[in-house]
Amino acid sequence: MIQKIIFLIAAGLLWINGGYSQSSFTLTGGFNNSIFYCNQTNSEYRHSFTSNNAYLMNFSCRENLSALQKNLQVGMQLEFKQQSAWFYYEDKFPMDTTATGVNYYIRSLNLYLFPEIKVGESVKFIFSGGPVFQYIVNVKAEGKQVQRKTGSPNIESEINDKNSKEISGFCFGTKINLGIEIPIYKNLYFTFCNSYAAGFTGMKGNLSKRMKYFNCVDINISGGIVYVFNHKNWFEKE
Repeated sequence: MIQKIIFLIAAGLLWINGGYSQSSFTLTGGFNNSIFYCNQTNSEYRHSFTSNNAYLMNFSCRENLSALQKNLQVGMQLEFKQQSAWFYYEDKFPMDTTATGVNYYIRSLNLYLFPEIKVGESVKFIFSGGPVFQYIVNVKAEGKQVQRKTGSPNIESEINDKNSKEISGFCFGTKINLGIEIPIYKNLYFTFCNSYAAGFTGMKGNLSKRMKYFNCVDINISGGIVYVFNHKNWFEKE
């Protein structure tokens, strides 16, 4: 499904490409910090989340709508991201309590569609915002579980699951991005961005069922290279 969406959007951008004056491609990498939350209160279900820094890599293509507005672009971004956090939660049963402390590493593909405004001549300031679609590819879980039974010794077990089903599924949300572009040489620019992403639909999986609703807000910092080209150099004859 996500491959079809990417193909249709890419085809649309290539169609637009023939009519406007400028395009750009961007490759960036960086770090992200995920703030997780759920609908359970600690009095009902004891839990805590501690964010860890993780990483991201993305590729973006943009089309300059200079024929309509000098500083307006439209674009799409395909991003591979690893989110990470330390989770602690307790499952209570009539005769025992199971305490779990685990690091979840959530790897996902994210498709971001956006209009973008650039302000400035040489150095450009960037603002964009739009919908983001996230597909969770794989979740790795590492940690420990302790079962406390009344009148019995605690039972400890290690967690090392390379394909955990605790978090899974397809999510939809929104993303805003603030950045700057600095010229390097001719058509090459360095870009630095700070973006924020939040889900509208919760993450799926076993953990979500226990916590009623489970989601996160992402804070991303990235930097990379932008290549800009004019269409007349590619499609027009001298």
